[in-house]
Amino acid sequence: MKLNHYIENKIRMRLTFFILIFLLTAVIVSFKVATNPIKITGHLKLNPKDTSSYVGGMTIILKGDNKILTQTFTDKKGNFELTFTPNAEKSFNFFCYGLSVDTLLVESVKTFESDNPEMNFYIPASRKKNSRGNTICPICNKADKILIIDYGMFASKYSKKEKKFITEVSKGHINAETCIVGIASFFCERDKVKF
Repeated sequence: MKLNHYIENKIRMRLTFFILIFLLTAVIVSFKVATNPIKITGHLKLNPKDTSSYVGGMTIILKGDNKILTQTFTDKKGNFELTFTPNAEKSFNFFCYGLSVDTLLVESVKTFESDNPEMNFYIPASRKKNSRGNTICPICNKADKILIIDYGMFASKYSKKEKKFITEVSKGHINAETCIVGIASFFCERDKVKF
Protein backbone atom coordinates (compact mmCIF):
# COMPACT_ATOMS: atom_id res chain seq x y z
CA MET A 1 0.00 0.00 0.00
CA LYS A 2 2.82 2.37 0.91
CA LEU A 3 4.62 1.54 -2.34
CA ASN A 4 1.55 2.44 -4.46
CA HIS A 5 1.13 5.70 -2.53
CA TYR A 6 4.83 6.46 -3.08
CA ILE A 7 4.55 5.81 -6.84
CA GLU A 8 1.40 7.96 -7.11
CA ASN A 9 3.11 10.86 -5.35
CA LYS A 10 6.16 10.55 -7.58
CA ILE A 11 3.98 10.58 -10.73
CA ARG A 12 2.01 13.57 -9.41
CA MET A 13 5.26 15.48 -8.68
CA ARG A 14 6.65 14.76 -12.14
CA LEU A 15 3.41 15.83 -13.78
CA THR A 16 3.35 19.03 -11.71
CA PHE A 17 6.99 19.70 -12.63
CA PHE A 18 6.32 19.27 -16.38
CA ILE A 19 3.25 21.52 -16.21
CA LEU A 20 5.25 24.23 -14.42
CA ILE A 21 8.06 23.97 -17.01
CA PHE A 22 5.51 24.23 -19.83
CA LEU A 23 3.79 27.28 -18.28
CA LEU A 24 7.08 29.01 -17.54
CA THR A 25 8.25 28.43 -21.13
CA ALA A 26 4.95 29.77 -22.50
CA VAL A 27 5.24 32.91 -20.37
CA ILE A 28 8.85 33.56 -21.43
CA VAL A 29 8.12 33.02 -25.12
CA SER A 30 5.04 35.25 -25.05
CA PHE A 31 7.02 38.30 -23.97
CA LYS A 32 8.30 40.38 -26.85
CA VAL A 33 11.73 41.90 -26.45
CA ALA A 34 11.24 45.62 -25.97
CA THR A 35 13.34 47.81 -28.25
CA ASN A 36 14.04 51.50 -27.93
CA PRO A 37 12.95 53.86 -30.67
CA ILE A 38 15.75 55.04 -32.95
CA LYS A 39 15.97 58.75 -33.74
CA ILE A 40 18.13 59.48 -36.76
CA THR A 41 19.53 62.92 -37.42
CA GLY A 42 20.35 62.92 -41.11
CA HIS A 43 21.98 65.13 -43.68
CA LEU A 44 21.37 64.71 -47.41
CA LYS A 45 24.37 66.14 -49.28
CA LEU A 46 25.34 66.55 -52.89
CA ASN A 47 27.89 64.03 -54.10
CA PRO A 48 31.00 66.06 -55.06
CA LYS A 49 31.31 63.94 -58.24
CA ASP A 50 27.76 64.83 -59.39
CA THR A 51 26.18 68.06 -58.16
CA SER A 52 23.34 68.07 -60.69
CA SER A 53 20.62 67.58 -58.08
CA TYR A 54 19.46 69.48 -55.02
CA VAL A 55 18.91 68.47 -51.41
CA GLY A 56 16.07 70.71 -50.18
CA GLY A 57 12.47 69.48 -50.08
CA MET A 58 13.34 65.86 -50.78
CA THR A 59 11.28 63.02 -49.32
CA ILE A 60 13.35 60.55 -47.30
CA ILE A 61 11.90 57.05 -46.91
CA LEU A 62 13.21 54.37 -44.54
CA LYS A 63 12.35 50.78 -45.45
CA GLY A 64 13.03 47.76 -43.27
CA ASP A 65 12.82 44.37 -44.96
CA ASN A 66 11.12 46.09 -47.91
CA LYS A 67 8.35 47.70 -45.79
CA ILE A 68 8.09 51.45 -45.24
CA LEU A 69 8.88 52.18 -41.59
CA THR A 70 8.78 55.98 -41.71
CA GLN A 71 9.33 58.97 -43.97
CA THR A 72 10.03 62.70 -43.72
CA PHE A 73 11.18 65.74 -45.72
CA THR A 74 14.52 67.53 -45.86
CA ASP A 75 14.82 71.21 -45.06
CA LYS A 76 16.49 73.69 -47.46
CA LYS A 77 19.94 72.50 -46.41
CA GLY A 78 19.13 68.78 -46.70
CA ASN A 79 18.77 68.12 -42.95
CA PHE A 80 16.07 65.80 -41.60
CA GLU A 81 15.04 63.66 -38.63
CA LEU A 82 13.47 60.18 -38.65
CA THR A 83 12.13 58.27 -35.65
CA PHE A 84 11.02 54.64 -35.71
CA THR A 85 10.99 51.54 -33.54
CA PRO A 86 12.76 48.54 -35.09
CA ASN A 87 11.01 45.18 -35.10
CA ALA A 88 13.64 42.51 -35.91
CA GLU A 89 14.30 43.80 -39.45
CA LYS A 90 17.40 42.36 -41.11
CA SER A 91 18.28 45.46 -43.11
CA PHE A 92 17.35 49.13 -43.45
CA ASN A 93 17.32 50.98 -46.77
CA PHE A 94 17.14 54.76 -47.17
CA PHE A 95 15.53 56.16 -50.32
CA CYS A 96 14.92 59.71 -51.47
CA TYR A 97 12.82 61.32 -54.16
CA GLY A 98 11.65 64.77 -55.09
CA LEU A 99 10.82 67.07 -57.96
CA SER A 100 12.47 65.63 -61.10
CA VAL A 101 14.27 62.99 -58.98
CA ASP A 102 12.93 59.45 -59.23
CA THR A 103 13.06 57.15 -56.18
CA LEU A 104 16.74 56.58 -55.52
CA LEU A 105 18.52 54.33 -53.01
CA VAL A 106 21.01 56.44 -51.03
CA GLU A 107 22.14 54.01 -48.31
CA SER A 108 21.67 50.48 -46.99
CA VAL A 109 22.60 49.46 -43.43
CA LYS A 110 22.24 46.30 -41.36
CA THR A 111 22.31 47.86 -37.87
CA PHE A 112 22.58 51.22 -36.16
CA GLU A 113 25.51 52.11 -33.90
CA SER A 114 23.28 53.81 -31.32
CA ASP A 115 19.69 54.84 -30.59
CA ASN A 116 20.49 58.38 -31.84
CA PRO A 117 22.79 58.04 -34.86
CA GLU A 118 23.82 60.98 -37.02
CA MET A 119 24.08 59.90 -40.65
CA ASN A 120 25.21 61.53 -43.90
CA PHE A 121 23.73 60.47 -47.23
CA TYR A 122 24.95 61.56 -50.64
CA ILE A 123 22.79 62.12 -53.68
CA PRO A 124 23.56 60.29 -55.85
CA ALA A 125 24.98 57.71 -53.48
CA SER A 126 28.68 56.94 -53.54
CA ARG A 127 29.06 53.76 -55.55
CA LYS A 128 31.28 50.92 -54.40
CA LYS A 129 33.16 48.67 -56.80
CA ASN A 130 34.42 45.11 -56.49
CA SER A 131 37.99 43.97 -57.19
CA ARG A 132 37.18 43.71 -60.93
CA GLY A 133 36.05 47.34 -61.04
CA ASN A 134 32.34 46.49 -61.40
CA THR A 135 29.78 48.56 -59.49
CA ILE A 136 28.09 46.61 -56.68
CA CYS A 137 24.59 46.98 -55.30
CA PRO A 138 24.44 48.59 -51.82
CA ILE A 139 21.78 46.06 -50.72
CA CYS A 140 22.95 42.65 -51.99
CA ASN A 141 26.65 43.62 -52.29
CA LYS A 142 26.90 41.83 -55.66
CA ALA A 143 27.68 43.05 -59.16
CA ASP A 144 26.21 40.26 -61.29
CA LYS A 145 22.73 41.81 -61.69
CA ILE A 146 23.76 45.47 -62.08
CA LEU A 147 22.58 47.29 -65.20
CA ILE A 148 23.67 50.71 -66.45
CA ILE A 149 20.72 53.09 -66.89
CA ASP A 150 20.38 54.78 -70.29
CA TYR A 151 17.98 57.74 -70.33
CA GLY A 152 15.83 58.70 -73.28
CA MET A 153 12.38 60.01 -74.10
CA PHE A 154 11.35 56.91 -76.04
CA ALA A 155 13.29 54.25 -74.18
CA SER A 156 10.38 51.84 -73.73
CA LYS A 157 9.03 49.68 -76.51
CA TYR A 158 5.38 48.69 -76.99
CA SER A 159 4.81 44.93 -76.89
CA LYS A 160 1.78 43.83 -78.89
CA LYS A 161 1.98 40.42 -77.26
CA GLU A 162 1.89 41.80 -73.68
CA LYS A 163 -0.24 44.82 -74.73
CA LYS A 164 1.89 47.27 -72.73
CA PHE A 165 5.08 49.27 -72.83
CA ILE A 166 8.09 47.27 -71.70
CA THR A 167 11.55 48.38 -70.68
CA GLU A 168 14.28 47.00 -72.86
CA VAL A 169 17.29 45.38 -71.25
CA SER A 170 20.30 44.50 -73.39
CA LYS A 171 24.03 43.95 -72.88
CA GLY A 172 24.11 45.22 -69.31
CA HIS A 173 21.99 48.31 -70.01
CA ILE A 174 18.43 49.22 -69.13
CA ASN A 175 16.47 51.98 -70.84
CA ALA A 176 14.67 54.48 -68.61
CA GLU A 177 11.91 56.41 -70.32
CA THR A 178 12.01 60.02 -69.18
CA CYS A 179 12.37 63.48 -70.68
CA ILE A 180 14.71 64.49 -67.84
CA VAL A 181 18.07 62.81 -67.40
CA GLY A 182 17.98 61.16 -63.98
CA ILE A 183 20.77 61.09 -61.45
CA ALA A 184 20.67 57.32 -60.92
CA SER A 185 23.26 55.56 -63.05
CA PHE A 186 22.68 51.94 -62.04
CA PHE A 187 19.82 49.52 -61.48
CA CYS A 188 19.98 46.22 -59.56
CA GLU A 189 17.73 43.59 -61.13
CA ARG A 190 17.86 41.47 -57.96
CA ASP A 191 16.73 44.20 -55.53
CA LYS A 192 14.80 46.34 -58.07
CA VAL A 193 16.47 49.60 -56.98
CA LYS A 194 18.07 52.55 -58.75
CA PHE A 195 21.20 54.07 -57.29
